[in-house]
Amino acid sequence: MANIGCSAFSRDGQYLAYCGNDGKLKIWETATSRLKQEYVPNLHLASPCSVLGWITTCRRPTSKKRKKRSISEDPEDKEIVAMGSLNGNVTLYDVAAGSVSKQLQYDHSGAVTALTWSETSGLFTAGHDQKLVEWNMKENCIKCKWKSGKGKITALSVLPDGKSLISADKIIKWWNLSTKQMITSFTGHATQVVSLNSIRIDNSQYAISAATGEGYLNVWSLNEEKKEKHAVATLTMQDEAVCVSVRVVDNCQIMVLAITRSGHTHLYKYQPNGHCSKPIKPSISILIASDASQKDLVQQVPVLLGQLTEDAKLLLAYGSYLNLTFEKLTPDFSDKVQCLVRSDVRKSRERREGAITKVKVPETEGNVEYLLPGTTTKPMKRNRSTASGSQLPMKTRLENLSLNEDTITSGNTLGKKEKNMVQLLMQGLHSKDDKILKSVLMIKKENLIKSTIVKLPVQEITPLLHELTTMLQGKTYPTKIAVMWLKALVATHAAQLLSHPEIGESLSPILGVVDAKITLLTELSRLKGRVSLITGQIARANEKQDKNVTEDSLLVYQEPDSSDEDTDVDEVEMGSESDENWEEISELDEEEEANEGRDVVENERLDNNSENENIENGDNDDEDDDDVSMSS
Repeated sequence: MANIGCSAFSRDGQYLAYCGNDGKLKIWETATSRLKQEYVPNLHLASPCSVLGWITTCRRPTSKKRKKRSISEDPEDKEIVAMGSLNGNVTLYDVAAGSVSKQLQYDHSGAVTALTWSETSGLFTAGHDQKLVEWNMKENCIKCKWKSGKGKITALSVLPDGKSLISADKIIKWWNLSTKQMITSFTGHATQVVSLNSIRIDNSQYAISAATGEGYLNVWSLNEEKKEKHAVATLTMQDEAVCVSVRVVDNCQIMVLAITRSGHTHLYKYQPNGHCSKPIKPSISILIASDASQKDLVQQVPVLLGQLTEDAKLLLAYGSYLNLTFEKLTPDFSDKVQCLVRSDVRKSRERREGAITKVKVPETEGNVEYLLPGTTTKPMKRNRSTASGSQLPMKTRLENLSLNEDTITSGNTLGKKEKNMVQLLMQGLHSKDDKILKSVLMIKKENLIKSTIVKLPVQEITPLLHELTTMLQGKTYPTKIAVMWLKALVATHAAQLLSHPEIGESLSPILGVVDAKITLLTELSRLKGRVSLITGQIARANEKQDKNVTEDSLLVYQEPDSSDEDTDVDEVEMGSESDENWEEISELDEEEEANEGRDVVENERLDNNSENENIENGDNDDEDDDDVSMSS
């Protein structure tokens, strides 16, 4: 089964393995709820763990000598944790030896996204490059590889017969391991399949799948003759499943245990009998709550993982990965909803620690020696006779211990502040006081950070690294300041860090956090590019709209010329009349023109007559003048 996240139970339920972002591999013993081993494989992986699973190898002796040696020295069954990393390698961790036994180098160009193990077929892995790889465990090499398609494989499972394999992205594909050809495919999930379990009942084989964000499980019938491409049954729940375990009981029923993201536990009973049209509801739903006092409220304890054991019991791991609790339950089918009240492990531990580490009143009478934190030499004894006269006022002492920027007025005061920062930092690292550590570590001046690191004793480097690792796992602003402290620490105490025998364990969580954040750089760059493209298009569309609003006018008015006013008026008036009026107006115009012509002719005639009369009158005047001259 391809595990969800980086945690998985061993096949017999004896151990639980978990590898977080800090790069630490933790293995618990389920019978005692005790953390058995803690290992840092980040130095071997060179990148964070992406998927995790269990491998059980059996040692079969070939001779009597080998048999005696194997019984006395090596166990017959070896539990091995297989860890796929983001760089494509697979690391095998031997639980009995407590160390890495093998390193399967590559063959994935990207991260290992799924792995599965079968005692008959061996180890199979799938990578980000859409390739399926079959490994040769004896020679630590690749036995076979083939292309799975265009989708990224997120779940794998070898069928119980060992002859075929099922893989899933959004589509579940069934492969023949001898020919490496696809038998058939199944469709029924809209998102990535994150869990695949295969089971066998008599001669029939079934697969149960769960996908991201889907509140149901699909049951598929694996039959080469029918080749059914649709689910034969659906198991419903209120949230998506993050862990699924399957087991066959004596009466040929399939029991399915599903742990949801909200921490609820659902147990199903399914009897295979052809297609089931109705969705199957859980037979039992189990909730775990913490016992509450009168002042506290009841809080739910989330169930993280679960597994069905061989005796049909439920093995549950609840709480948190800092304080895990394991419990094996016998299912009670009398009530469909069951609430189990359990004591909170964290509160009980706090009470025990509080009872042990009570505050004691310091002795102040007699010859008392006052030592500063981190000092190795004894200071001078305090004289009571002179202490009262030389004691500084409380105001002055508080100003000397203040870290506010207002008190920095001279070089001497700056030196006092550096000294106070070193003392407060050492006090906070020893007492684990969050307020003191926050007041010192959240200062963002590089020169002050460098001067504090220079004066810090060598014994405080490792505790400071642990605090900076916690800051790196927080939000952006504390992470930025933690990087400044780490830069100054590495530049100042590089020789001490290299010579420290256990510095690898302190630096490996930091390397794991950095590698985990670097893997998100590509996706963030793509997201930034897409967001920039969308915002650019929106800005250009808004600019274009504003430009059209300002440039394109809604109404244009053009003042006509004075010479065209009469013609325009006539044209408007003529255009507004009907055809009959137009004919009447044209006839009237013709009559007016004819009358005007007659008037003009009459006027010319009258003018000619007047001119002739004037001429005649003129002749008579001349004759009269001639007569007058003759008489004279």
